[in-house]
Amino acid sequence: MKSIFLTMLVAAILTTSASSADELRCSLTGKTIESCCCETAKNGKLHCTLANKDIKKCCCKGMNHKTT
Repeated sequence: MKSIFLTMLVAAILTTSASSADELRCSLTGKTIESCCCETAKNGKLHCTLANKDIKKCCCKGMNHKTT
């Protein structure tokens, strides 16, 4: 009985971690996004469109992505 519960618990943890690795998230707002929310502004600085602030490096975390 304990081994079945343990197996189910491990499977649930692996499933949860796999699905969260597939999403892209803005680290400033915590929102899940479909594509990178950072853009290079006219002044040459990197800008997060979700948080509406200038940043030093891309704030998107998650799957591999390219900054626009």
